[in-house]
Amino acid sequence: MTKQTGRRDTQRVLLPRIGAQISTAGGFAPVPARAAAIGAEVVQVFNSNSRTWRTIARDPEELAALTAGLGRLHAPLFFHTIYLINLASPDEALRRRSGHAVAEALALGALVQAAGVVTHVGSHRGEGLQKAIGWVAETIDAAIAGAEESLSGECSGPVLPPLLLETGAGSGQTVGGRLEELATLLASLPPQSGLCLDTAHMFAAGYPIHEAKGLEEVVAELRDRDLLRRVGLIHLNDSLTRYDSRHDRHANPGEGYIGYDALARVVRHPALAHIPFVLEVPGPDGRGPGAANVTLVKTMRAGVPSPPTVPAPGA
Repeated sequence: MTKQTGRRDTQRVLLPRIGAQISTAGGFAPVPARAAAIGAEVVQVFNSNSRTWRTIARDPEELAALTAGLGRLHAPLFFHTIYLINLASPDEALRRRSGHAVAEALALGALVQAAGVVTHVGSHRGEGLQKAIGWVAETIDAAIAGAEESLSGECSGPVLPPLLLETGAGSGQTVGGRLEELATLLASLPPQSGLCLDTAHMFAAGYPIHEAKGLEEVVAELRDRDLLRRVGLIHLNDSLTRYDSRHDRHANPGEGYIGYDALARVVRHPALAHIPFVLEVPGPDGRGPGAANVTLVKTMRAGVPSPPTVPAPGA
């Protein structure tokens, strides 16, 4: 009789990091403590005021506090650029200003060893996708060159983080609401460029990620277009608007039209397990993601069924 050893082989399941957009009120120094307080494993912040062009001069001690604090948490950092950026605009002056803002974010990201810089692409304002692709590529090339030039005096030789183009909600004449548009764009951009997927935006743009079959179709399209390997971050947001609405309105996880179960499928999808997730949601008090939001997504990650206290979508 063969002796049974009783040993059972197990395979470690890879699970993604869960984090949130963190307030920078008072500067960068308080960010690590705020991230720790809500249990964030990955952090996203705006590199400057999200609704103005004004550049904020950052003190080296402030940057050191941010880097050291997040290092102790082992939490990767992502910057999000300001909302005013339009890389696809037919207005050359606006494109130049947008490129300068991206360059500032990339340079600052290099100084604090950010894992990536997320930006919206913008709108072609009726001029068409083909012209927009050329404008976006030209503007991003200039932004990267500008960021590298601004860092040329740094003795440590910091490396620029990847620039991640965010998927859009498909409204109006914005660029990036379809994966085929982003694939075409990335083909004309430097190889360090990549993607940031946003679940609320994709849902609003007509990608059926709220259905199990639909999610598999989206993952398959990402693979087919050679985009999956270039996804550097996922914004895990529920949606206040219905499927294919073309409107960008975020809801707390489990409280919108995508819902707990569908978001849980996204978080637990094996093809996405290597990608960090960040919440950009109103939170319990309208001031941004809180500990309860992060904890709920960690519950999704653990495979726990939908809690009965979570409101039904649209309730």
